[in-house]
Amino acid sequence: MENKRNSISILFYTGYVFLLVLTIFFGLKFQASLYLNSQETYEVFPYYLSKSIFPLIIGVFLAAPHLYKTFTKTGKWKLDWVKLIVVGLPFIYLSIVPILYYSEVLDLNLPFSSYAMGGYFGGSASTSFETINGIIASYIVLTSINKKGSFLKDCC
Repeated sequence: MENKRNSISILFYTGYVFLLVLTIFFGLKFQASLYLNSQETYEVFPYYLSKSIFPLIIGVFLAAPHLYKTFTKTGKWKLDWVKLIVVGLPFIYLSIVPILYYSEVLDLNLPFSSYAMGGYFGGSASTSFETINGIIASYIVLTSINKKGSFLKDCC
């Protein structure tokens, strides 16, 4: 029985990694095509929108095993407010600021917007900073959701 469970786990994680690699590959190819299109048409919003949203998608993908385990558990839904507010909120803010800036939704100088836009780090470091913010933001939001059951139901 244990060998069968290990085989299923190996197949599941192999498929999961394969889908993650495919998502990254095709997402980056799509982003590169948007970048080339923005150079030709001077329409930069679609490129910057994908640059902000794609890391959020990767964070969701990384949180998927946690979500699966949470959905299959019994118990009441709980939200870890401390984790969400203390850790998640700053990263959510930093990942949304570029979208707000390029969509021109808000014409304000938002706090820490130069950091969020990568201006503090400059050059290619700004892309890494935006990517890290997006991945952490969506991962923290989704892993803040959990189910808590009674001790007897979970252990026995």
